[in-house]
Amino acid sequence: MSTTIDTTQTTTTNNNETIIPSNARTVSHLPLPPILPEHAQDGSILLFYQYIEPIWTNAQHKQALKKVIEIAERYNITGRGRVAPEGVNCTLTGRPDDVRAFCEGLREWKEVFLETDFKVTDGLATGKLFKALSIRKANELVAYGLAGGKSLHVVRLSMLSCCNDKVWE
Repeated sequence: MSTTIDTTQTTTTNNNETIIPSNARTVSHLPLPPILPEHAQDGSILLFYQYIEPIWTNAQHKQALKKVIEIAERYNITGRGRVAPEGVNCTLTGRPDDVRAFCEGLREWKEVFLETDFKVTDGLATGKLFKALSIRKANELVAYGLAGGKSLHVVRLSMLSCCNDKVWE
């Protein structure tokens, strides 16, 4: 099934890139976008990350990994993800209603996921869905070599706080 885009709801940039403004809006602390009837039988792809502060203890990290996998399996979600002491980072696929149920499952499990800007794109051909689920326990959310509680956002904040007397342009 091919995806058609309602061109009355899009913007084209000078570089001939098509932007769908409704897909660019945040869903942090908001309901997830509705499923359009023409995409109800298609697949969806979900991208998200969520930092956790303070970072999870070893026991919390282990429990978080189990919980994310449990919620994903409950809703037949496939794809890849990492669960690290400082948070969760995933690229997942599934049916549109299952993807949204997975997001709501995370929100119900931990309030911090209300802050998550889940990026959902519907209209994915079902043959393009990931075949399996792989959620790994990781030392870092993103492989920057900063394991041990020094996630990139914490390092950046530390750098900013040490230089707060300078004006950056």
